[in-house]
Amino acid sequence: MRSTPRTLLRLHIEAVWGIQLPPITQNTVELLREGIQPSWKLYAADVAGEQVVIWRPDVAASERETLLVRAREAFRVPSTERVAPHISREVVFHQAASPTMSFAAAQQVARLLTPDDQALVDTFDSGSVAYYFHPDRRPLIGVIVEGRLLSLAHSSRRTPQACELGIDTRPEARRKGYALAATLLWAAEVTQADLVPFYSASAENTASLRLAEAAGYRAFARAATIEA
Repeated sequence: MRSTPRTLLRLHIEAVWGIQLPPITQNTVELLREGIQPSWKLYAADVAGEQVVIWRPDVAASERETLLVRAREAFRVPSTERVAPHISREVVFHQAASPTMSFAAAQQVARLLTPDDQALVDTFDSGSVAYYFHPDRRPLIGVIVEGRLLSLAHSSRRTPQACELGIDTRPEARRKGYALAATLLWAAEVTQADLVPFYSASAENTASLRLAEAAGYRAFARAATIEA
């Protein structure tokens, strides 16, 4: 599925915050008052060299310029430094390049999990079976080594058009290619279902950003949200 960066941004925001957006044809968008409202007042994104600003409708006009200034300042802060607690920065990716691991190699490492694997998932994350085996979390991909689940990829958010990746790996199993293999199989399953696979990470999460790059994802938007 090929889409413009703005269409991809809309799909990502709808998946993560459970809201509905009109097509982002203008640089300033306001959410509908009668719809679900996100926790943030402002979502500001740099998309293809242009700034796209999305407002919650209850933000007063007198407050908007101040919030915009804060968002712009957040963009200028190096990713190695943290911004104010009420401001979050993210990088949004989509598949656009070849991964550093072949799909065949990934299949040798990870596989699709089934209900027969519930005990492994419960050991991996106690009490999480109902969450992970909910239909909205499909596809569920795992890396199992010597009877232990070491890495788990799933759809942390899902809409009729897109899925957002959720990935977790045991600390002792990191830097072994497990998360990369699980990510590649998850994306392949999502794409086969004719959905758009997304990957987003905090701008400060260098490990997650490296994983996205290795999996063939490339950034199409950098964004800052200011919470209410």
